[in-house]
Amino acid sequence: MSIAGMCCSMLVAGQPNIVDLDNKSLYSLSLAQLMDIKVTTASKFEESLHDAHASVSIITSAQTELFGGQNLYEILERIVSVNSNFGVLTSISTRGSRPWISLAQHLGLINGRPFGNMSGAHSLYTSMPLSAVERIEYIRGPGSVLYGSNAYQGVFNIITKKARRDGWQALQKLTLGSFDTKLLDGSYQYRQDNFEFALNILFNDVGGWQAKMFDPAVLQTYSRKAFQEEQTFHVQLAYKNLSFSYYDSRQERFGNYWDAPEENYIPWSKVHPAQFFNLSYHHEFNKNWRLESHITHIEKTMEWSSDGVADEFVRIKSPFSLSLYEVNVFAELANSASLISGVTYEKRKIFDAATIPDSSEDYASLYFQFRQQFYHAFSYSIAGQYVTSLDLLGGAGNKSDFVPRFGLLYDFDDKWAVKFLYGQAYRQPTAGERSIETPGVQMGSPDLDSETITTKEVQLFYRGADRLFTLSYYHSEEKDLISLVSTGDPVFPLANKNQGRITSRGVELAFKYEIDDSWYLEFSGAWQTNKDDNGVNNTNLAPNYSWKLGLGYNLNTWSFGLYNLHYSNYHDSILFDANRELVNPAADGFDWLTLKASKELAAFSNGSALRLSLVLKNILDQEIYQPNDTPVFYPINTLPGRESSSAFVSLSYQY
Repeated sequence: MSIAGMCCSMLVAGQPNIVDLDNKSLYSLSLAQLMDIKVTTASKFEESLHDAHASVSIITSAQTELFGGQNLYEILERIVSVNSNFGVLTSISTRGSRPWISLAQHLGLINGRPFGNMSGAHSLYTSMPLSAVERIEYIRGPGSVLYGSNAYQGVFNIITKKARRDGWQALQKLTLGSFDTKLLDGSYQYRQDNFEFALNILFNDVGGWQAKMFDPAVLQTYSRKAFQEEQTFHVQLAYKNLSFSYYDSRQERFGNYWDAPEENYIPWSKVHPAQFFNLSYHHEFNKNWRLESHITHIEKTMEWSSDGVADEFVRIKSPFSLSLYEVNVFAELANSASLISGVTYEKRKIFDAATIPDSSEDYASLYFQFRQQFYHAFSYSIAGQYVTSLDLLGGAGNKSDFVPRFGLLYDFDDKWAVKFLYGQAYRQPTAGERSIETPGVQMGSPDLDSETITTKEVQLFYRGADRLFTLSYYHSEEKDLISLVSTGDPVFPLANKNQGRITSRGVELAFKYEIDDSWYLEFSGAWQTNKDDNGVNNTNLAPNYSWKLGLGYNLNTWSFGLYNLHYSNYHDSILFDANRELVNPAADGFDWLTLKASKELAAFSNGSALRLSLVLKNILDQEIYQPNDTPVFYPINTLPGRESSSAFVSLSYQY
């Protein structure tokens, strides 16, 4: 709180005569502006949504403010084919992927630099201050060609705010509400000539919502509070061609509500600190050639505590670090062509872990992407990455992968276009998966290969002055999936193995429509199905159908945003777990309906404004359970997935 107060005092005193800030810009939408935004995630070049050779979705700060949200996962799940899971673990799934497995199959970026996969150690899904987010770019499908391992099912890039002019700007918010929630979220930017500074903070304390489980021994329901605490400090500095970013976050959250009967309950909680450093330098040789270099270092720790109940029996702690060195060359060539090439060196370490020996692994990669606007209506792209291990632990032989990507785009006219996309991606096994050694639980598998996915897509794209429409069909094949299976060894009963394949296909429709100056509509719908190599359909357990509808109204000092997420029934985990127990209610479909109402209370002569908001979540008060997809640990059918109905009040100050 003292940091926020200090920053607020500095801001109010800093630039009293500046009045050019449009305070209503956060609460009004313009599709023309949206389609003019230059995205960077698909190719690392700036390009429009239309020109991107990928299935890209954008969520702007205006959409976030209109429809509300306290956590990043709430914003991401409004994207077509994206679903979130919030409970023991917070994860997202894309195109029907399984939540637990998806933790290692999605890659998060902060301003284009990898924060690492969303593994159980720490994630951005709840730790990113939303007041700092300018927009989110989300790629559905493979992204390994440019981003390496874990850019498998999806890649999301969080673009944070920069100062729009010299002097101070800020947005800070205080939220209070259900489940004893207290949240302070702030972003502060400063610019003077060639110097830029940004500070983003988050303090979030949720006392806990009641996660209900059933005890089959006594035929009674019991509940536990799913609490959550987050503290995040993010600072960015830039001077001319040099930039530095530091992200420090600590998560502590509820870790267990699956032990049934209740007498078996162990009160696990999880503590996840993480630090992210990035130093970047870019140099322009001339208007056509430039070089970028990056040094990125990430440290994360996963530690589980049981308040002494089981700490002496098994202690779960796993600190690891990742150092990434990357150099890119960008070129604008003759004949409307562009080229990016890059080289990376990556070192991964595990140290001081409870059940995993200290280890270090090294990887290197080379990648390129060539794109040409062949003539005014046709463009194509060719890309690929070669990655190889340099040093693996446990005497394993070095592993190499090559993943290609191709894209074609044809314009029928100035509104309609069609895209044909082909891409591959990989997810390398972690050092922990190779080397873990927990007697009575699990043994390592040093010879694991990478998981791979191949995706083919076709997309129909339409852009008009007041509407945006895409219709996509995809077909994906995954192989060498890493699964935790029984070994038959009583000393090490579990081990990771490459086994099985999954084939999936689906249709995605997304539509945005700015009806007039006051009304805004967005709608998306998706259908997907998947099967394994034994012919078992819907093995990922995800709903086959979903649709999402947002309706916004903005007039003068008022704004209203109504949003509904609809999912059809999940599938029963008996599809892959014949021994699962019917403990909890089935994972039925649900509607997650939210409403946000905002009123500008005051506007000041210096350009600042004070705003009050009310957010209602789960208005229909639905009881939501999702399939338990980790049967080797917890052989029960479902787990509680979301909280009951709730209300939150926010007071925000924008300068």
